[in-house]
Amino acid sequence: MRRFVQLLVLFAFAAALLVAPRADAQTVPSVDALRAKIAAATGSAPAAMREVLRVTSSSGIGEREILRSGDDFRQNDGTGPYATASGSYGGQAWHQNANGQVVLDEPDPGVAAGEALTTTVSRVATPVNAYVIAELNRAGFGTKTYVDPATFHVVRVEKISAAQTEVTAYDDFRTLDGYTSARHWKVTDGHEEDALDERVVSLTSRPIAKADLDIPNPRRALVEFPPGKTSVELPVTFHNDEFYVRVVINGRGLDFLLDTGAAGIIIYNDVIAKLGLHELARGVNAANAGRFTEVTAVVPEMDVGELKMRDVVVQSAPGLPDDTADVHVAGLLGFDFIAELMLRLDYERGRVTALENGSPGLSPTVKRVTLDVRLGEQVPETTVTINGYPGEHFLVDTGNEGGLLIFDRYARRNPHALVDTGNANDEERTATFGYGVGGKLAIKPYKLQKVQMAHATFANFYGYLVEQRAAYSGADSDGLIGTTFLRNFTVWIDYVNSEILLVLNANGSTLQR
Repeated sequence: MRRFVQLLVLFAFAAALLVAPRADAQTVPSVDALRAKIAAATGSAPAAMREVLRVTSSSGIGEREILRSGDDFRQNDGTGPYATASGSYGGQAWHQNANGQVVLDEPDPGVAAGEALTTTVSRVATPVNAYVIAELNRAGFGTKTYVDPATFHVVRVEKISAAQTEVTAYDDFRTLDGYTSARHWKVTDGHEEDALDERVVSLTSRPIAKADLDIPNPRRALVEFPPGKTSVELPVTFHNDEFYVRVVINGRGLDFLLDTGAAGIIIYNDVIAKLGLHELARGVNAANAGRFTEVTAVVPEMDVGELKMRDVVVQSAPGLPDDTADVHVAGLLGFDFIAELMLRLDYERGRVTALENGSPGLSPTVKRVTLDVRLGEQVPETTVTINGYPGEHFLVDTGNEGGLLIFDRYARRNPHALVDTGNANDEERTATFGYGVGGKLAIKPYKLQKVQMAHATFANFYGYLVEQRAAYSGADSDGLIGTTFLRNFTVWIDYVNSEILLVLNANGSTLQR
């Protein structure tokens, strides 16, 4: 009998082991409880702070200064004539690029679908012993935050995209006036040339002057018009619905693609090597069609017809394939040039007119489609609605020969928008690939029942889904509107007023609206 009872006890104990939860699962807090512990461990930031960092990268060692006062802040990167800055003042976010131009970062309208994220908390032993707050979409992209279980400091953050996983590892936590923060961190993404090592060399809590936080003025006017003129015709070659502008550097005439899709002025690698330019920095760009090394350099003088630019900061990139014997493309004439003036692109006649900002533009009586654009990424992004589903990050791109390209970001957020109403014999289905900076793109055609831009509606409109998820994943773009569409209009580009105006021309006489 005693033996039988002992067996029952053993069976009961074994059963309890089978159904009992793991000890570590019992101790995992909820996400709200964990975030509360993080906040308690961090404490309240002083009303005002000045932080100075030493930043070590593949380009050398630089300095970063961060100033905070309440909700206002300013970050200064580097020193000298090509330093950059960013911040927020009075609720207005802004940044200043290396050419001294100041860009206001405008918020999204907020009508597009957000990313569906699932938030979980788990306990892990590797790569560090930590609680992990994972905020991921269905594809597994998003953020993982690692929290030390003893101190509740955030010791690691992973940003996961289709292109890469960027890891920031924090250490050396110290406390100032009750506020605890890391004084050292490393940033890696699996590519040695991208690695950053940042260390706080000074952290003080003192009042910050308003003048040190206010939005700065532009350092200079980058583009100079000839005396007495407020408009000039640019020297262009028009081919395949794209404008190639003749630019003179060091006495050499070079053709640059006029490209609203370029966030700066780009000179292709083979050309930048021949020009022998002064190199400021070297890095990697992973936001386009493919990953490539990017050099930042200074051009002493660039002449664009009658317009002149001096000491121009440019970036390098691999060249795109030339499709004409008449034009050998040397680079892209992008934001830093376009932002300094108003442009009129006449696709019907193949002409480009540059006007000084503030000059009389398009007559208010002319019928037009007005695209409100946001320029925070130094490219014009607007809202496009496909079959009732809006996306707020479609790029208006004069440097892309396509029509409507759709990226993974939009397709992932709006899976019901892409309904193909075409058939296998449609002529547009012959397009199965295209090119972007950094590589070739596989695309899939869709005949879309309805596409809307501002107040204009286009029926039976072709769009093309870029099938590589990693392409453009670093740019947070929904897609782009290229020259196959823009050629139907005379296009007025007015970055000062954050507008692009489309006036229907003879090319667009058959465009369904």
